[in-house]
Amino acid sequence: MANRGPSYGLTKEVQSKIEANYDKKLEGECREWIGAVMGEPFPEGEFQEALKDGSILCRLMQVLCPGSVKKINTSKMAFKQMENINAFLEVARGELSVPPNDLFQTTDLYDGTNMTQVLNGIIAVARHARHKDESLPPLGPKLSTRNERKFNQETLRAGEGIIGLQMGFQDGANQKGMNFGRPRAM
Repeated sequence: MANRGPSYGLTKEVQSKIEANYDKKLEGECREWIGAVMGEPFPEGEFQEALKDGSILCRLMQVLCPGSVKKINTSKMAFKQMENINAFLEVARGELSVPPNDLFQTTDLYDGTNMTQVLNGIIAVARHARHKDESLPPLGPKLSTRNERKFNQETLRAGEGIIGLQMGFQDGANQKGMNFGRPRAM
């Protein structure tokens, strides 16, 4: 976490909700997946601290999309570490076509303010990478594919005569069986 004072009011409520959604089991699955893809064990210790400098994420992208990350910064300076995280996010958006709303922001990881979104971002990267290369180990749900259907004119005309349940029942409208509140006492 960044060196910030304690949060109060609405900020504290929002932060506590974000922290309550964090799933340790999902973190373990992400650790295993990153280790399996990179072919080396994931470092022990805090998940956020291991990923904070962005070097693991950049090396992960080099395995998923070879030659995609031009330079991995090894400096301990904050902006260099944030550049590594940003390089990971740029490749995810560009080469893997991960939608921006599935990814996390650089500060979410670097400051540790929204680690739930970091986990979701890693799962989104895994989903899109597996869609590109089926030999990768799975993590999370499979990316859906388009399932376009083509009907001939006869089938389309046959469907026009069917009244769907969204339009109501064929019996007509009535209030049979409806009773709200107490009955009127006389």
